[in-house]
Amino acid sequence: MHLLPSKPIFFIGLVLLSFLSFCAPKKEAVSPYDLKRVLERVAQARIQTGLTADIDKPSPSDRELFEEACDIYRLPIDKAKQALKEKNESLYLSFYGNES
Repeated sequence: MHLLPSKPIFFIGLVLLSFLSFCAPKKEAVSPYDLKRVLERVAQARIQTGLTADIDKPSPSDRELFEEACDIYRLPIDKAKQALKEKNESLYLSFYGNES
């Protein structure tokens, strides 16, 4: 009796899991842990853009990096901004200025 190799099953499972995570809805609330993960990603992205800087292409702003990290973690940007403002207003002001 010959069973199907496990590699195609694994590949199909991986594709299905990727598809489901891509279609997952955004979170409703932003927890302190979510905000911490976003800020860690912003810090890593900032370092990475500094290391791989290109003279012809401007580096993304901290605001753009923050919003990109929110999208990656499927967080609502407005709620994440509000959580950042409540937790660390000086960092919020450096990202967004006096914007409400």
